[in-house]
Amino acid sequence: MEVKLPKEATAIPTVLVTNEDGINDHGLRILVQVLLSAGCYRVLVCAPDSDQSGVGHGITSRQALRVKPVKIQGAIAFEVTGTPADCASLGVSGVLFNGTIPDLVLSGINVGNTCANTICYWGMVAAAREAVLQGVPSIALSYGWRNNISSTHDLKLAAESCLPIISSVLNEIKHKTFPPQTFLNINVPTSVSNHKGFRLATKQGKFNMKIGYTQTSSVVSVEGDATADMHVINASGTERDAFSSPSQEQFWLRREILDIVNQEEGNDIDTDIDYKALQAGYIAITPLGALSSSEAYTVPYFRSWLQRICPYHHHSSYFLS
Repeated sequence: MEVKLPKEATAIPTVLVTNEDGINDHGLRILVQVLLSAGCYRVLVCAPDSDQSGVGHGITSRQALRVKPVKIQGAIAFEVTGTPADCASLGVSGVLFNGTIPDLVLSGINVGNTCANTICYWGMVAAAREAVLQGVPSIALSYGWRNNISSTHDLKLAAESCLPIISSVLNEIKHKTFPPQTFLNINVPTSVSNHKGFRLATKQGKFNMKIGYTQTSSVVSVEGDATADMHVINASGTERDAFSSPSQEQFWLRREILDIVNQEEGNDIDTDIDYKALQAGYIAITPLGALSSSEAYTVPYFRSWLQRICPYHHHSSYFLS
């Protein structure tokens, strides 16, 4: 489907909004309205038609994507039967919006933090990464939502608090000074109305999530916090032993987080680390690379390792350079 953009749309920057929670998610709708209310952006939307939380950087390669127009007042929007990475890739391709390629991709605003090495799980971070891989700068936006504490008003404040960063990045893009192959991961603290300002978090935290699996009676997931206690319920509604041997030919196993272990060393209040800056009340801004290399400290090890496995190879010095 070809969509005609008004000529005046070229006078202001164009942003594409996507997410992982689906096009009907409150976070996406609030972000769109905040952008439109600012009056500084042309807003396009390309987002999954259903919740795609935790799919990482998966893409759809074996089947066609179904694309359907969706009415969002003030924006041109499509829902897609694909992953967040699919939506980012399609949204910046020029196919959906009459050849228009956005100046910036915004993914979010996510309900929940996306910090540390757990970002490999989050589709909304993958959408931002995919945009950069396709040559379009991007920002992933997240708010530290807490059940029974946060409200949709807080979510709106979180989106509004990111406007100065969005505006500044667009200005850098306009002057061609924004670093290529880099995107920003922004996390807003739970108490957004009392945040301490912006903090450049140059380091990602390191969490080790211990994962377990619990037998359950159906494919339906339990709603709520992923770290909450999960019980196994049989058809009669009573609990049963999760470790009993299944008698049926097929059975269901639910993934759950057993524990999260902090692997950080050093200062417990080091606000150069993303989640520690967030805990200290700052809006944490972490620059991420589209493609990251191994940690620098591993290079001497791998050089030594390669020399041990091929010490007499005529070309080994080439590989070790």
